[in-house]
Amino acid sequence: METKLARISQLSSENPEMVFVSIGHLINKELLKSCHEKMDGDKAVGIDGVSKAEYEENLEENLENLVERLKKRSYRPQPARRVDIPKDNGKSRPLNIYCYEDKLMQEALKEILEAVFEPHFYDEMMGFRPNRSCHMAIRKLNVMLEREKTNYILDADIKSFFTNLDHQWVIKFIESRIKDPNIIRLVRRTIKADVVEDGVLSATEQGSGQGSGCSPIIANIYMHYVLVWWFKEKMLPLMEGYCGLVVYADDCAPRRRVQVA
Repeated sequence: METKLARISQLSSENPEMVFVSIGHLINKELLKSCHEKMDGDKAVGIDGVSKAEYEENLEENLENLVERLKKRSYRPQPARRVDIPKDNGKSRPLNIYCYEDKLMQEALKEILEAVFEPHFYDEMMGFRPNRSCHMAIRKLNVMLEREKTNYILDADIKSFFTNLDHQWVIKFIESRIKDPNIIRLVRRTIKADVVEDGVLSATEQGSGQGSGCSPIIANIYMHYVLVWWFKEKMLPLMEGYCGLVVYADDCAPRRRVQVA
């Protein structure tokens, strides 16, 4: 399976305009089993109370059942359990706790989306990407500051970025490179999964729940188009002097040197 995903990534890299129309079949028993092996068994359980160990007791049967529902297009995520996690600034952020089977699906979906989109992300994007880290983002920022004459830096944070992603634009951005209706259906059902908070069931009209395995790649796809692509392709050609950008998840730091006459 890793070979197949690597091939998808290679095709995507070598053919920048390529749109994938038939890759949903890659979410099969083999991929799901591989995702299962990578999952952390100590994570909190969802509303069904099923842990990784319990799911593994009948793994073959469970995976076959899941694949069959995918083929019949009848798979639907269960509601996520939402809790508030305290932040250092005294505020809190919502965290969605998903059922184990839905975590498996999210992980598989993440693998597909990464294979297609990762080759097209700019170096300026550092968050939630393979072989990148916040330390690398800081290092890149330092290099820019040391090597370029910088007049000012803007440190920006997009408020509640994950919880405010527009679903319509999420789908549009993904469809720019993936037209497989099976993948698009899974993305829709995943980001629109209901949540249960304090015993109350509610629909999800926007955002991609933090705690979802595929939320980071979905957020990166969104950020790629709304900020980094716009900055690189639309704004940089209009700039005079040096102008740079570093992005980590929903944090960004543009820098600019202004030419003084």
